[in-house]
Amino acid sequence: MSPQKQTTLLIVDDDPVIRQSLQEILSYHGYQCLEARDGKEALSIIQDSPVDLILLDLQLPRLNGMEVLKRSLASQPDLPVIIISGHGTIQKAVEATKLGAYDFLEKPLEAERTLLTIRHALEKKNLKVQRDYLLKESRQRYRMVGSDPKIQKVFELIDRAARVDSKVLITGEPGTGKELVARAIHFNSDRATHPFVPVNCSAIPETLIESELFGHKKGTFTGAVSDRIGKFEQAEGGTLFLDEIGDMSLMMQAKVLRVIEDGLVEPVGGRNGKKIDVRIIAATNKDLKKEIEAGNFRRDLYFRLNVIPIYLPPLRERKDDIKPLAEYFLEEICAAEGLPRKSFAPHIWPLLINYEWPGNVRELRNVIERAAVLNQDPIIDTLVINEVMHSKHSTPVTVISEQTLREARERFEKDFILRTLVAHDGKINETAKALGIERSHLWKKMKQYGIKTK
Repeated sequence: MSPQKQTTLLIVDDDPVIRQSLQEILSYHGYQCLEARDGKEALSIIQDSPVDLILLDLQLPRLNGMEVLKRSLASQPDLPVIIISGHGTIQKAVEATKLGAYDFLEKPLEAERTLLTIRHALEKKNLKVQRDYLLKESRQRYRMVGSDPKIQKVFELIDRAARVDSKVLITGEPGTGKELVARAIHFNSDRATHPFVPVNCSAIPETLIESELFGHKKGTFTGAVSDRIGKFEQAEGGTLFLDEIGDMSLMMQAKVLRVIEDGLVEPVGGRNGKKIDVRIIAATNKDLKKEIEAGNFRRDLYFRLNVIPIYLPPLRERKDDIKPLAEYFLEEICAAEGLPRKSFAPHIWPLLINYEWPGNVRELRNVIERAAVLNQDPIIDTLVINEVMHSKHSTPVTVISEQTLREARERFEKDFILRTLVAHDGKINETAKALGIERSHLWKKMKQYGIKTK
């Protein structure tokens, strides 16, 4: 059975006997073969025809094999080239591998070794193609959306951070996308083909976090039935994302700082440290400067982590991004869930744009996902959005108790005006009439509460 029926190989040799024998062997094993008698003919074929691999002799008329190699790889860097050389050209064949040739085979060629080398070269090429595809998909997946100047600044910092290997400290409210930023940095960096390992420092009990981060040796404590590597070692060559590092105890902060300074990880119960190559990106929703003053966070660790600081603004501070984000999420969710394409009714935007989004981008995505899944119609209107938001965001008693009567009244009034506007498609006259107030009074209230119609 042929393993590579569609694979095209180019045989470049001035000896017709060698070309013929290779062609017969390779065709028998399912490869399609093209032939070239000299260097210029080879380059012409490479330019005009799709070629998956080249078998290249170095001693060629018109243009030598070394020049063919250089020009081929200049135009197609991922094209596998296997040098076939006589005894007198072994040294040149070694030089060719340094220039980018996959391997070299000495004449007279052995059929079995030739086939094995070709197969390995093609497998390596296919793995690279798959890796590049997955990398592209990852980068697309962690693409961020927004045109607001504040988020554009974040994009610039992500780009800069991806080009270097410095530590990054991401700050911002819950739901602003701190892990998304960390992944975007990782998957656009030179470490992208290595692991991205996230750790939520606030979710791991104090008794377990040391073992989780550094690993442990067998028998160190009850339940340690075997050696286990920690998150630092799991992230070898890649990125360790320490989320909510502001919740880490001072004792653990000291141990993380030691790893950063020494580059060594010592498992719990171990005696020898292991050298690691890991980039650290940390994130928190706390003000670490205040935590330092309060004695809850180490100043030296803060300065070690805060090489590239990235602040993520809350969604309420970049309202112009709500519409493109909602549209992006809707398209993404419909594609992921296999749903028919859907769109938003034009009159829903005041409702979405004027809402405060305390849960930020995460909350917006959740609302859009629920609306997309629960709504059977191709158009998502205010009724659906209102139902989703109302069921999820009824105001807790604890929040009300922290407000003054005036604040609570203003909050209710703003929400009531907004919902009435939405119900009347943003029409000022109809809304004022429904509210029982003058049109000018409605405009005044809208200005007071920052309500805009689009």
